[in-house]
Amino acid sequence: MKRLVSLAVVVLSLAAAAPASAGEPVTFAYSQIGLLVHLPWSVAIGQKYFEEQGLEPKGFNFESGGKSVAAVIGGSADFSANALEHAIKAKVQGKDLVYVFSSTRLPGWGLAVSTAHRNEIKTVADLKGKTVGVSGIGVASHVLLHHMLVKAGVDPKEVKIVAVGLSTLPPALEGGKILAGMAGEPYFSRMLAKGTAFSLGNMSTLKETVAILGGEYAFSGAITRPDVIQKNPHVVQKVVTALVKASHFIQTHTLEQIAAAVPQDMVGERAQFIETLRNTKETFTPNGLVTQNAVDTLVKVLGEFGVFKPGQKVDIASTYDMSFVRKAMKDLRIE
Repeated sequence: MKRLVSLAVVVLSLAAAAPASAGEPVTFAYSQIGLLVHLPWSVAIGQKYFEEQGLEPKGFNFESGGKSVAAVIGGSADFSANALEHAIKAKVQGKDLVYVFSSTRLPGWGLAVSTAHRNEIKTVADLKGKTVGVSGIGVASHVLLHHMLVKAGVDPKEVKIVAVGLSTLPPALEGGKILAGMAGEPYFSRMLAKGTAFSLGNMSTLKETVAILGGEYAFSGAITRPDVIQKNPHVVQKVVTALVKASHFIQTHTLEQIAAAVPQDMVGERAQFIETLRNTKETFTPNGLVTQNAVDTLVKVLGEFGVFKPGQKVDIASTYDMSFVRKAMKDLRIE
């Protein structure tokens, strides 16, 4: 646990608070829990769905997906709020992780360009020779930017790609440190609403995501280790059931009700949060299941990025298991 605490940016008191009647302990590693792609986790925390399942959750918030998934690999956490991409990359490196729940069917990211350069930058191809920000080198935002550049006929080596973080990307763009950047939600929508940036591709809508990536894209969800599944399958089921219930809540309630269901320190300015939800509602899976099309699209994009070694055969099917989601749907009577 010492390792987990040393890596953690913030301990989430809401997630870590023990319920009145202590349940079975479980530890979560979040990667920027305030990102909208983690909304099912936020709803489950706010509505105490984990406690409802008889669990005593303890959650730690990390500054990046790499650090949160490292906590799971190292055994400091049982589950992490991470993208399927991390389980696939781990498999390439000879480590086993399993994606047991899918929060989203779209990336929930957008390519934002400073409005000061609107006359100069009209297409992705115009980014050649420019400085473009990503949350980190080699992570999801970098992978997505790489695909967009290649699709536009631009050699990514001809673009200066720099790591500027997630929450720190807007000030980097607004301050002129970068000309454009891959921004996650809610930061992408906030910059557009402020008028400090315009979009060259919004992957929070199905239509634009299909146009950019060719299909749905498996992204955020819940990841654990095979030994957790083998030793404590009932805990895995409880965690997944809580998240499936949260996903169903998102699909069946109004934007205002969703905002009210999330811990208020994760909402921020309420009206702005609701408007961002309105723009990104298509991002989320209706029930927690990942589709084969979404997995195929992800594997294609990761291949373009050079994740797989030449001639390497990777058992992609072993990196995700939707059986817990299906049981949760049956138990909750969700179609």
